[in-house]
Amino acid sequence: MERYDVAVIGAGPAGSMAAKKAAEGGADVVIFEEHPRAGWPVQCAGLFGVRALEESELPPAKFVIRPVRGAMFISPGGVQIAFKSQEVKAWVVDRRIFDRALLAEAARSGAEVMIRSPVTGLVREGDRSVLKVGHSVDRQNIEARVVISAEGAGARIARSAGIDPVREILSSAQVELPFEIEDPEMVEVFLGRDVAPGFFAWAIPASEGVARVGLSCRNNACPYLKRLLKSPLIRSRIRGGPLHLVVGGLPLGPHASTVAEGIIAVGDAAGQVKPTSGGGIYPGLVCAKIAGKVAASAAREGDASATRLSEYERRWRSELGRELRLGMIVHRMRACMNDRELDDLVRLLADRDDLIRMIEEEGDIDRPSRAIKKAAPRMGLFGLSMVKILLRNYRTLK
Repeated sequence: MERYDVAVIGAGPAGSMAAKKAAEGGADVVIFEEHPRAGWPVQCAGLFGVRALEESELPPAKFVIRPVRGAMFISPGGVQIAFKSQEVKAWVVDRRIFDRALLAEAARSGAEVMIRSPVTGLVREGDRSVLKVGHSVDRQNIEARVVISAEGAGARIARSAGIDPVREILSSAQVELPFEIEDPEMVEVFLGRDVAPGFFAWAIPASEGVARVGLSCRNNACPYLKRLLKSPLIRSRIRGGPLHLVVGGLPLGPHASTVAEGIIAVGDAAGQVKPTSGGGIYPGLVCAKIAGKVAASAAREGDASATRLSEYERRWRSELGRELRLGMIVHRMRACMNDRELDDLVRLLADRDDLIRMIEEEGDIDRPSRAIKKAAPRMGLFGLSMVKILLRNYRTLK
C-alpha cells in the first residue's frame, strides 16, 4: 500500500494550492483528480477579483482574457446604476488554463498528481486514513496521515468523515455565446425574483464579441437561464448560438467545523465562498494556503487529530470569518427583498453621487465588507427599511 503524508482530493484551485503549500512544507503529497484533466468541467463564471489573482501566485499569462473596472446593475423595474473605477477591479479569465497552471505549480513543488483517480471511500485506521481510489479492477488503497478535501460543493468524502454540509447550495447555469457587448470593461448584473430568485443573473464580457450569460438561484437554474436568454434584456443582443454551457452548485455558508479526525475541508467543500458575489477563488486560495501548511506540520508531528487540525479552523476564520459572516447576512437580506424593494435600493443609489463615488473607490469584490460598512450609515431612510426587512425575516437571516 502506498503511503503519503498528505492526500488532496480534487485538483481545482483550492486543491492545487493546498498541495503546493503542503509540499513546500516538506510533506510527501499526492493529489487525486477524478476527471481526465484539471479545469474540466468548468463550474465557474471566470471573474476573479484582483486579490484572487495575487493569491494564486501566478504571473498574469494566457489565462487572463480582459480587465473589468465596473458593473451595471439593472433592477426588476429597469432602474439602472453603473459603477466604474479608474482602477482594474477584476479580471475575466479562462478557468481551464488557470486550473492547469496551478496544478503544474503544485507538481513542480513536489506533489504527485494522479489523474482519472476518483476517491470512492475513506476509512480511519489508527492514526492514518485509508482512501479507496479508482473503480473495480483499478481500485487501490492509499494511506495518508492527513486528507484535504477539495472536492467541491458535494464533498461526499468530507461528509462521510463527519464534516457537516454547507448552509445552502444554489443552482447555477451559464452559457458563453456571441453577444453585443455594451462596455467590455463592465459586468452587467440583473436583479429580481423572476430573473434569479435568491441571487442574481449576469453578463460578463469574455473574448471579443463573446459574453458569459448566467445566473444562480434557489431552484433549478436551467429553466431560469432559458427564460433569461429569451427576455428583451438579452435576446436582442445575442449574435449566435451557445458556444459552451456550464452548470453546477454554489455552496454558501461554511460548516460549524471544517475539520474532523484526519481530514480538512477547503474551498467549495467548506463553503468558503463569498455570499455577496458567489466567487470562491479568493477565499478558497487563502484558506488552501493555511490548510496545506497546517496539514504538512501535523503530518510531520504524527498528529492528525481533529484537535491538532483545528489550528486550520482558527487561522482561516481569523482571516475570513467576519467577511463571510457579514456577506451571508447581506446575501440573505437581498434574497428576502421583493422586487419593489430592489427597485427602491437601486433608485436610491442612482440618486446618490457620493455613494457611487465611494463604491467606485472602495469597492472590492474579494473584500466587500469595507464598502458595505461605509455605505450603510449613509443610507438614511432606506437604511430603516433595511432594518424592517431584517426584522421581518429574522428567522431566515439567523
